Amino acid sequence: MVDRLRRGDRAAQDVFLRRYAPVMHAFVRRAGPRDADVDDLTQELLEKLLGVVARFDFDGPAILTTWVFTVAHRWLLDEKKRRHLQLAAMDEGADVADPREGADASVHQQQLDAMLERALTQLPEAQRRVFVLTQVHGQPLEAVADVEGVPVGTLKSRLHRARAALAVTLQPVLTDMRPKRAGES
Repeated sequence: MVDRLRRGDRAAQDVFLRRYAPVMHAFVRRAGPRDADVDDLTQELLEKLLGVVARFDFDGPAILTTWVFTVAHRWLLDEKKRRHLQLAAMDEGADVADPREGADASVHQQQLDAMLERALTQLPEAQRRVFVLTQVHGQPLEAVADVEGVPVGTLKSRLHRARAALAVTLQPVLTDMRPKRAGES
């Protein structure tokens, strides 16, 4: 696929975008600047990836997915440095409940997801990046440490602090989700 991308093959670009667009959107939403338009940043990131994918080295130490996350991570760090304007987020329309059976469960899951997303935004940026890259996107600690330019031990410390902060923030929700034992009210 990379060879076809190097030649500008539209079908290869479509395959690449179908594979990586949703993942990069989630990555930007979770690890990108809090005040940014996620869709716009994702579009810019995907353009960047399509522009540099020809540089991917099959004989190098990384697989394509790890390489894509490395490029995306570095791009987000550079984007943060470039950002000078503080943009206010636009109000989003009201969510419409799913009328199908099981809508309550769907709404509950959406609420839990929203709580987790809010909790992630409260983390310091370095902790949020390492948590999202390793726990959400499954990137190896060594690869993230290399991109961050810090030892793996420092990354483990940031990850531990992020998990602890999320546990404290989400404790009330997690307690409510715990199944009740016989005799409990």
